[in-house]
Amino acid sequence: MKPKTLVVFVFLCGGSFLFAQEIKLPQNPLKGQIVFEEKGCVSCHSIGGYGGTEGPDLSRELYFGSILELSSTIWNHTPQMNRKYRQLRMNRPQFSESEMLDLFGFLYYLRYLGEPGSVASGKKLLEKKGCISCHKVGGTGGSSGPELDRTQKETSPISIVQAMWNHNPLMHEQIKKMGIKYPTLSGQDVADITVYIRQASIGGSEVRMAPGDPANGRKVFENKKCGNCHLVEGKAKKIAPSLSRIDLRKGVTEVASSMWNHGPAMLAQMNKESIEWPRFDKNEMADLIAYLYFLGFEDKPGDEVEGEQTFVKNGCFDCHKSGGKAPNLSTVKQFSSPIQMIQLMWNHATEMEDLFISQNKKWPTLDTDDMRNVYAYLRKVSKK
Repeated sequence: MKPKTLVVFVFLCGGSFLFAQEIKLPQNPLKGQIVFEEKGCVSCHSIGGYGGTEGPDLSRELYFGSILELSSTIWNHTPQMNRKYRQLRMNRPQFSESEMLDLFGFLYYLRYLGEPGSVASGKKLLEKKGCISCHKVGGTGGSSGPELDRTQKETSPISIVQAMWNHNPLMHEQIKKMGIKYPTLSGQDVADITVYIRQASIGGSEVRMAPGDPANGRKVFENKKCGNCHLVEGKAKKIAPSLSRIDLRKGVTEVASSMWNHGPAMLAQMNKESIEWPRFDKNEMADLIAYLYFLGFEDKPGDEVEGEQTFVKNGCFDCHKSGGKAPNLSTVKQFSSPIQMIQLMWNHATEMEDLFISQNKKWPTLDTDDMRNVYAYLRKVSKK
């Protein structure tokens, strides 16, 4: 992938990030790609083949965990990265809090687009799933539904999913009349069908849809009354599962296919509760899916007591105390977000490693729970 192509790739990931309790949101993922390049990350890590080879290709080893999950991975690899900086005679970059958030948001968003589709597989799927029973493509198929190659040219899997969702009640009724099985789809199925329909389409106008804005998606979630059945936090209602208990950290087509597959159950429940089937317009479906995807970006709260134990066990108090070689963290301004803690840890990692080496101590490894607990403890200490 050439530099110009990478910029386009990230631009297509556009949108602001999900509002969370403590996370200040970057307004544009493109800024994260700029940070990725300007801070020299691209010298060691590539995306889609563009960049260095010293570290893994980040588009292959896709990451979609929470902020502190990613910070744990980065922290534990700090000694190796420091050695590589010295070998390449590069200065370890320093980050502001906003730059670190932009970078993390960019890395998190790489997983969102999912895998590319296959035209050949898409053609086979339309037959296998029974879509051809109602829809014509290239003059072949049924006539009870619109001809898929003569409708508006869909340029995004989400736009096709939105059209399918809006017509779900009519399609469900037709499927029952014909006595055929409701077609379930995987995320890859959605991608394959999309590229086939796009390739076969002779429609004039194109329907363009951005991948989604999570902040707008939260509003869509509220406006469409999704919360009447689904809770994001707390105990689930009896009507539908709580979304906080479902693993939605998947690509956009996987989330979309999950919604489609549960269409019959949702339709039956809505009819039972006398709830009108929600329709989506313009970019609303994309925004909603982006919101659901980014539910995994925020971390669960940590345990303050265990965080203090981790702090002591790993020797952090040896330096971070009154009169120590590092700042007394109880005098630091209150931590406002996990990103602030991560930014400070990254910026001072070289000095910290030097201190550990001088004291003949190993670099402390921290898993995700350790990070959550330490953050909870530092929040408590810094409040004082």
